Amino acid sequence: AVVSTQSRSRYFMLKYLDKCDTIGLNLTTCLAFIFQLSFSTLGKAYPIGSHATFVQHLRQIGLVYQRKHTSPWFYPTRHAIDFLSAGSNKSGERKEGFIVVETNFRIYAYTSNELDIALVALFAETLHRFEGFVVGHITRESVQMALQNGISAKQILDFLESHAHPQMLKCKPTIPPTITDQMYLWEMERSRLSTEEGVLYSQFLSDADFKVVHEYAQNIGCVQWSNVQKRLLVVNKKGHGDVKKYWKQYKKEHGE
Repeated sequence: AVVSTQSRSRYFMLKYLDKCDTIGLNLTTCLAFIFQLSFSTLGKAYPIGSHATFVQHLRQIGLVYQRKHTSPWFYPTRHAIDFLSAGSNKSGERKEGFIVVETNFRIYAYTSNELDIALVALFAETLHRFEGFVVGHITRESVQMALQNGISAKQILDFLESHAHPQMLKCKPTIPPTITDQMYLWEMERSRLSTEEGVLYSQFLSDADFKVVHEYAQNIGCVQWSNVQKRLLVVNKKGHGDVKKYWKQYKKEHGE
């Protein structure tokens, strides 16, 4: 039998994820990257950040494209969009979803696809696994863990809605408001006042230079504070290395 391109990609991806730890990559970080990639836009550039090794491997199997091997940006391919998103099938019909969420924060995934199950596990605790059926629980801790891995509350809710089971699609809204509201409240908890070391960037020669670095820092989630008028930008210590490397590469490519 002829195996579809998407089936082959899923097979290779699962085999790759099984070997993540042996090649020095964190499985959860890789899954979080895939989760976010599923919401990417064709033709839009995204910063590689600290995912250089993983992006190179995704490039080899045709899921992302880089203009140059050393470029700090990547572009999702059409294959990646079709492979990872719920979207529509080739006939234009919506693919059938597999997720049911209840107001008590229980989540039921009617699937045996290991990649789908792993993506759900990024924001929900797995309680029981049966053949073709997984029961989970969305908790404050599980959502906070997803947020720490760079996944936003909106992305989780979009994932739930785009993969909603036909039975859930009969409900309006599709996702219970109690789930939506609580998800955003848990995200807001991370915005409470706290102290954190940061690095100031201030030597920008033009608004264009500031905008480029500011957007890059925003995309990798490391902006602590900024002032557009005064061209001031503070990034956290974790993102400083990536921002510094990107800024250096940008100036080199533009002859500054």
